[in-house]
Amino acid sequence: MHLGLSLSPAQIPLNTNRRSRAIIAFGDSLTEGAGTSGAGKAYPQVAANRFQPARIILNRGMGGQTSTQIAARQGGIPLRLAVAGGTPGNLFPRTRDWMHRFETGSVNGLAHECLGTGMDENGLPYGDVRIYGTATASFTDIGRQIYGAIAANYPAEPGSRWTVSGEAQMIGGSTDGVAGLRLLLIEADESGGYLAEIAAPAFALDGTLSSVSAMATATHPFIRSTHLLDVIPGSAVDITLRVFPGQFEAGDIATALKLTPGDGEIPAYSPEFTRLYRFDNGTGTEGSSPRIQDGHVTPLSVKDGKLVVENDDAGILRGCELPLAEIPAHKTIRIAFDTEIKAGAGQIHVGGLETSGGSWATTTASGDPTSAITESGHYELLFTTGNTPCNAIAFLSSDTRITWALDNVVVEWGVDNPQVEVLDQSTAALSGSGSVYSMRGRLAGIEGILTVRDGGPPFFTRSRPGDPVAVPYATLFVPEDAVTQNIQWLWAGRNNADTSNIVLSDIAAMTDHIASGRYLVGAILPSADDTLQTRQTIATLNAALSTRYRQRYIDLLAALIAAAGQTTADQQDAAAGIIPRSLRSDALHLNDAGYAIVAGAWVAGTIAMGW
Repeated sequence: MHLGLSLSPAQIPLNTNRRSRAIIAFGDSLTEGAGTSGAGKAYPQVAANRFQPARIILNRGMGGQTSTQIAARQGGIPLRLAVAGGTPGNLFPRTRDWMHRFETGSVNGLAHECLGTGMDENGLPYGDVRIYGTATASFTDIGRQIYGAIAANYPAEPGSRWTVSGEAQMIGGSTDGVAGLRLLLIEADESGGYLAEIAAPAFALDGTLSSVSAMATATHPFIRSTHLLDVIPGSAVDITLRVFPGQFEAGDIATALKLTPGDGEIPAYSPEFTRLYRFDNGTGTEGSSPRIQDGHVTPLSVKDGKLVVENDDAGILRGCELPLAEIPAHKTIRIAFDTEIKAGAGQIHVGGLETSGGSWATTTASGDPTSAITESGHYELLFTTGNTPCNAIAFLSSDTRITWALDNVVVEWGVDNPQVEVLDQSTAALSGSGSVYSMRGRLAGIEGILTVRDGGPPFFTRSRPGDPVAVPYATLFVPEDAVTQNIQWLWAGRNNADTSNIVLSDIAAMTDHIASGRYLVGAILPSADDTLQTRQTIATLNAALSTRYRQRYIDLLAALIAAAGQTTADQQDAAAGIIPRSLRSDALHLNDAGYAIVAGAWVAGTIAMGW
C-alpha cells in the first residue's frame, strides 16, 4: 500500500483552538506562494502580520487547481468518495468511469477513437469506439486502448476456476475486413505480459446486443482480460462498436455486472499504545532529546509552544529523538505531527530507531527506512517494524543548515492499519502541481485526513481509534474547513478562466456555503503570456465578479498595476493591463514584492468590512 504522508501548508491539528477572527485563504499557486524567495513569503503569511494584533491565516493554496477543485476543498461543491473494501465482482478496475481514460491512438495500422459514452436502461456504462484504417496485423487490442494504464493483473491460484462475461454491439460501419470480436481471459506474468488465452468467447456482430460468457481454469498465478478485434491483414477496416465493461470472477457462474468501485470500509483501528507530545505545558522539551552524532549535540529549544530543532553546522544526522518503550517487531506505527520550516531548506527524515542514537529500525510501505519531508505542514506517516524492535522516533537532517519546529506529535503503534485507499472522487480535490497535499475532514462520520502524494492514488487515514465503518459508494467527505465560521479569502479561477460560467458558478457555490457571510473574492490575474483574447476573457470575468460582489471584491490586478515602478518595462506592462514585471517572478506568479502588495490589498479589504 502507498505511504500515507500528508502535507498542506499551514495546516493545524483538529484539537487546536483557533482564534475567532482567523482567516482561511483558498486558492491555487498564487495563494500557495509560487515564485517567492522562501518560507513565509506567500501572501497569507505576509498578511497575517499586517493585522494589529497579528491573526492566524491558514494557507489553503494548491498549485494548478481549478475553481472547481478549490470549491470542493472549501465545501461549496460536495466532495464524494468511494474507498476500497469488500470483494468486487467486477475485476476490471474502475468501471464507473468506463472509457473516461480511453487512449486515442493507432494499433497495428488501425486508429481507435472513443466517440462517446453513456449508460443503458439498467444503468450500465458503455463506450462507443470507432476502429478504422488499414490493418497491418491480424488483431488490435482495443481493450488496451480502453483500459490503458489502469489495466491490471489479478492474482489467481493455479487450478482455480474463473468466468468471463460481457456485452457488445456493432452500431456503425461494417464488418468488412473484420474476422470477429472476442472477450479474452488471459494468463499473464507478474508484469502483465501475455502467456496464454484460457477463454475467448466471441460476440455476434450483426447489429444486435450480444452477450457472451465462458469458463476456464487458471494454470498461472496471474490473469487479466481484454477485448480483441480480429482483422484480416491488409484489409480496410471501419467499424464502430458499443462496448460494455467485461467481468471476470471466481467460479463457474456468470453473475450480473457489479460496478467498481462499490461500497467500501474504513478499517478498524485499535492501537496498543498512544502518546501525544506537546511543548506548551511548561515541561520543556517534553521527553525529547537532542541527537548526539560525532560528538555534536543538536541544539533544541522551546519557543511559542513548539520544539525548535536546529542543524546548526549542516552536519550529518542532526535532529531530535523521542525515546519510547520498546515497539515490538512487525507492528504498524503511526506518527502524526505538525512542522514548520523556520529557516533554510532540505530534507528532514522521520523514522524509528533501534535504540536512541542508533540506526533505523522501521520501513515505509515503499520499502524505505524513513519518510523525507521538505515543507511545513501536517503529516501522517505510517511505518512498520521489521525483525528488529524500535525504541525511539527520530527527526533528522543531514548536509544542510535547516531549522524546524515540531508540535502535536502523536506516536501510536499496534497491528491495525488506519489507512484505506480512495478509489473514486467526484472531484479531484487534491490534484495540483505539488507533490504532496492533504485535507482534514470527516468521512462517514470518521475524523481523518485525505492525502495524495506524488500523483498517486488518494488515501484516507483515520485519526482516532474505532470499529470498522461502512462507506457506501459516493459518501460525502466533509472538509474541516467547510464547517468553520472563519473569514475566507477566495482567489480562484485562474487555471480555468476560459470557462467563465464555471468559474462564476464555483465562486458562487463557495460564497453561498459560508455560514458566517464573511468573505472576500479576489480578481483573476492575467499572464504576460496570455493572448489578447484570453486577457479580454479575464477582464470580462473580473467585471462580472466586481458587479456581483461589490465591496467584497478585491481588485488585486489594480493594486499591482498601481504599484508599478517608473521603468519603461513596468509602465508598458501597466498600460497593457498585466502585472508589472518588477512585481512578478515569471509571466504570472509574483515575487516577494508582488505578494506583499497582494497581502496589503486583502488586509485593507478585510479591515474595511469591519472584520
